[in-house]
Amino acid sequence: MDGGAASVERVPWQDSFWRALDADDIRAGWSRHCSHPYGRRYVAAIVPWVACAEIQDRLAWSQCLSQRVTSGSPLPTPDLPDVDALLDLAQRSGAGLSGRDLRAIFSILIAQKAYAAALRQTEDFLTTLAADLDPPAMLSRSLGMALDEEGEILDTASPDLAFLRQRLRTSRGELQRFLQNVLRNPDWQEYWQDQVIVQRNDRYVLPLKASHKGRIKAIVHDRSASGETLFVEPFAAVDLNNQLVQDRCAEMREQERILRVLTAAVGEAAPGMITALRHIGRLDAVRAGLALGNAYGGILPRVDVVAAFDLHALRHPLLCLRHPGQVVGNTVRLGGAVGQLVITGPNTGGKTALLKAVGLNHLLAYMGLPVTAEGTLGYFQKCFAVIGDAQDIHADLSTFSAQVRRLIGVLEHADANSLVLLDELGNGTDPREGGALAQAVAETLLEMKACTLLTSHLEVMTRYALGREGVALAGMGFDAERLAPTYRLQWGVGGASHGLAIARREGMPASLMTRAEVLHASDREDWARWEAQREGLLLAAQRAMEEAERVGNEAARSARRLEHELEAARRERDKAATVARAEWEGILTAARQQVRETITALKSGRDTQAASATLQRLSAPFRVEEPPANGLPAVGAKGLFLPLRQVTQVLRVDPARQRVQIQLRGKQLWIPVARFAVDAALQLPKEQGGTRYATPEDHPWRLDLRGQLREDAWTALRRHVDGAVAAGRQQVDILHGKGNGVLAEMVREFAEQDPRVSQWRMARPEHGGGGVSELELR
Repeated sequence: MDGGAASVERVPWQDSFWRALDADDIRAGWSRHCSHPYGRRYVAAIVPWVACAEIQDRLAWSQCLSQRVTSGSPLPTPDLPDVDALLDLAQRSGAGLSGRDLRAIFSILIAQKAYAAALRQTEDFLTTLAADLDPPAMLSRSLGMALDEEGEILDTASPDLAFLRQRLRTSRGELQRFLQNVLRNPDWQEYWQDQVIVQRNDRYVLPLKASHKGRIKAIVHDRSASGETLFVEPFAAVDLNNQLVQDRCAEMREQERILRVLTAAVGEAAPGMITALRHIGRLDAVRAGLALGNAYGGILPRVDVVAAFDLHALRHPLLCLRHPGQVVGNTVRLGGAVGQLVITGPNTGGKTALLKAVGLNHLLAYMGLPVTAEGTLGYFQKCFAVIGDAQDIHADLSTFSAQVRRLIGVLEHADANSLVLLDELGNGTDPREGGALAQAVAETLLEMKACTLLTSHLEVMTRYALGREGVALAGMGFDAERLAPTYRLQWGVGGASHGLAIARREGMPASLMTRAEVLHASDREDWARWEAQREGLLLAAQRAMEEAERVGNEAARSARRLEHELEAARRERDKAATVARAEWEGILTAARQQVRETITALKSGRDTQAASATLQRLSAPFRVEEPPANGLPAVGAKGLFLPLRQVTQVLRVDPARQRVQIQLRGKQLWIPVARFAVDAALQLPKEQGGTRYATPEDHPWRLDLRGQLREDAWTALRRHVDGAVAAGRQQVDILHGKGNGVLAEMVREFAEQDPRVSQWRMARPEHGGGGVSELELR
């Protein structure tokens, strides 16, 4: 399976070709469509320079996932954490991961299960991956029982932990009851700064006024910032606090043991998880590639093993992303009898964009991505591009010198299996010398049989293309009336530069432009006359060929679209038939059972009237409700909403759409008239009160009083305890916050006065501490 890395050694021309085509923009857009780091990792590592068989494998993955999306079986897109470092650590002896780390591992196991289930929904060659993605059942079960969603260890992690935590709760309860008795001692009421139990240094202490220091025998653990409060531990509570500390230490040791055991289990499963994550990363990257292709309007291509291509409706993918639906498509074919194409035309006419479109679409296909072209791409073992200005002041390279150096590299390595893209060949020096060099380079590449596309403004290259077998000439179209490019490639026609016309439009002085045109005409008179005659004929032929090609392409697209729509309709029809068949089989089965019961009753009791009523009721699901004779019921008519058999009343009537508005369960609904049966004898249900007190079964056993006034909080607490006692609860939690202590004091007073409360205590720290009170009920 392709892991995204290169299967051949990287060489300089590969990076040069990649940079010249701005392919990093494609990789960045692809990465943004990935849903987790494993997909992005695959995208960052993949390279196009692989064997043709591997390219076909990549395209097969894309085709398979595309068919799954079309059939309604897409892959999940979870946001997964990066656990590679955790898996590596877990495989080391004696390692221990934290609860949060193990929870991250557990989320990966959940994702593995989701991916495996999605792959099994459809039978294709990707289904075999499901076995590698199935998570270890024992590890999943252990992590699920041991950790909550925040990575905290649950009581169910081990019997010993459950026992220790129960003992810890008992110890804490005994200590808090003792300290509550100390606080309530009438002889010591004036000693305390507040009637609350607090924690300092993991020990439960009481807030003693500093002015009463020494009144009771206690250990001072802390002092408030103002110095007015001392946090003291009565001597009588020392043993209870010590026991609580010992229980906590035992709990922590057991938790550490559990984490080590779980980490060791993860370490054993790590190799399989790493393999699964590699598959998940590739699946996500392929899915993201299809999403990117959809954004630029791409289709999955065909790649032939030969070094030739025949492309129609060719567009630049990045331009399609920036200007969807506005990019002009062109036809470009090269290889075999015609191995070289010379493209001429004005500046900003689209020559360079066309070159990049050819190269970039091949890169997309080699990476398994959709392309912005129809037809067949070729397989080129080497790809070269000399595009753009590579001048470097620091290296003392001019534009022309840099181009020459890059051309030397192309000529040293190119062969018959190469794709060569050359932009503005021979530019940057004297036109005659540059033209001579450009023609010599083109001839050399033609002899090598390298598939070459080159652009040029030089007249000598136009003559070269017209006079050399195996070389084709094409020009980018230009609207002379609007003085604007059409971006359409015209085969057999050299595209003029139109530099003088553009200069005149931009405001060059008229006298200067007149002189320039005279000089230009005298130099080109004979050539221009011959070219104008030839260009007219070729242009007409080009337009006829483009029209025929457009009609053919449109017909092919329509045929494919109709085929997809027909297939989707067949699937929807089969799905609806299956659902309807299952529903009717269920209805018929139930009806047969009730008919048998009715027949049995008839045999035993001969109650024909009851039997008739039963048969009438059984036939109801098979009857089609007819609308009223007059079409629609009147406003105010009573009747049944048939799907739910609910009594309701008509509020409004819509004759145009054959529907009525009813009120059902406090909401106004528009329904078809066929779903409403008029029955004046029915009685509308009485309105129930708009407010009621929710019973304890309707909400969690924790009452939140924060932000309420004392009187309102007292009433809410009383009603909460009423419901809890009625439901047989033994304990309720009251959330009042720490704040200024008013609500906490109110809860304590309520607990002391209400005979149904057997005990009041503050919650343990992990359950809220001083902000939560726990009431035990009789």
